[in-house]
Amino acid sequence: MKYLMLIALFVVAASATDNDDPISQESNVEYNGKYHYHYELKDGSKATQDGVLKSVNADHNGESVNGKYSFVSDDGKTYVVSYTADENGYQAVGDHLPTPPPTPVSVLKALEYIRLHPYKTPEEKP
Repeated sequence: MKYLMLIALFVVAASATDNDDPISQESNVEYNGKYHYHYELKDGSKATQDGVLKSVNADHNGESVNGKYSFVSDDGKTYVVSYTADENGYQAVGDHLPTPPPTPVSVLKALEYIRLHPYKTPEEKP
């Protein structure tokens, strides 16, 4: 009986498939810092990313990355996020992501006033 249970357990474990097994996967890294990768999983998840090495200023190099990923949530919906990451930070875009409210007109007027009337130290004032 022990052997029958052990064999049954082995058969069940061997036939079980994991939903995050890859369907496709590719990657390429070049000598100059440029790279690309893409993968797709059985559960519907996908990701793609491209990056390049770039000069941020005379003293610093950095990477500029563009990518996209998607996944199927527990609610059955597919969520997609596109993003850029560079010297300006990580900027994600997706229909399901919250967006900030519009800037109030009073704040826009104040910013314009500040731009037109920059601060001057007491030594700079006439």
